[in-house]
Amino acid sequence: MKKITFIKKTSLLILLACLILPMPILASENLFYYFDNVNGLNSFKKNYKEIDIVAPQVYEVGYDLKVSTPNSKQKKLLREAKNKDVQVMPLLVNKSFDKVLMSDILINDKAQDEIITFLIKEAEKQEYIGWQFDFENINHLDRVLYTAFVKKAYQKLKAEGLQLSVAVVVRSNDYDPTSKNQDWSSAYEYKNLAVASDFLTLMSYDDPLSVGPTASLPYLNRILDYMLTQAPAEKLSLGIPAYCWQWQDGEKVASVTYKLAQKAYTAANKKTKSKTFDEKLGVEYFKFLRDGVQNEIWCDNARSFEIKDELIAEKGLRGFSVWALGQEDSNIWKYLKTK
Repeated sequence: MKKITFIKKTSLLILLACLILPMPILASENLFYYFDNVNGLNSFKKNYKEIDIVAPQVYEVGYDLKVSTPNSKQKKLLREAKNKDVQVMPLLVNKSFDKVLMSDILINDKAQDEIITFLIKEAEKQEYIGWQFDFENINHLDRVLYTAFVKKAYQKLKAEGLQLSVAVVVRSNDYDPTSKNQDWSSAYEYKNLAVASDFLTLMSYDDPLSVGPTASLPYLNRILDYMLTQAPAEKLSLGIPAYCWQWQDGEKVASVTYKLAQKAYTAANKKTKSKTFDEKLGVEYFKFLRDGVQNEIWCDNARSFEIKDELIAEKGLRGFSVWALGQEDSNIWKYLKTK
């Protein structure tokens, strides 16, 4: 009896300590996307210690319904990641985000089985932790078929100890099959996909209604309010854009890297330029006149990352997914080191 009493008292003390003492905040998972570019490769080499998962866009399903393998240039990143012991979760995409090709994949069970078999063998050969499906521009009438494909792939990959995540285009309201205004988000059955995968990456870039930022805080809060009704927070990774949007005389003209945005601002006439950080929107804003044209560039900088990371913690999300290495404000790495 004395022993039992002692155990009960000890348990009570531990419980009280947990309630009174501050608990450490669990680190969120960060994933950085990569497409073949020199700046991205150099950024990875320099900052790999701050990266949990690198997700290179180097595999695609072609019109022959086969998966293409990385070329010699794309393999440079894969070798770097392996040498530096960084977890790799490559993307698998439909070539050119072709809608008809995607329909062909989804009605062909044999092709699907061959794709999944390839993914398992390739992951084992290259020591990947798994895959992310980044199939986009899917016909909304194929949404059930897509979920079935994901479910089948998840079950087979999981049986081999591999992960499967799914990149999804986001929305802030329910899908309406009768609507004539379908967009890329209409293809995803979020609830079912969350069950049939390890996590979903929310492609919360770009805000289709924005007249400035790529993904402002009000926009993110709006989509998260909805997405959190569709999937558990711990299965959601928030997409963060590393690139900037450039506007000229009120028209969006390009997406540019943070470095190019700074370069353009620095080169502008001092009398015509200004910059600020908009706390409400959570983005940096460059404004300048060039060749008589009013330019505005909106960027997610290091402060944006910090604010969005706080949002991730507040909502209890899995972490964030950044598109893409080589486009970012270099100061984000200083922030990540201090987390």
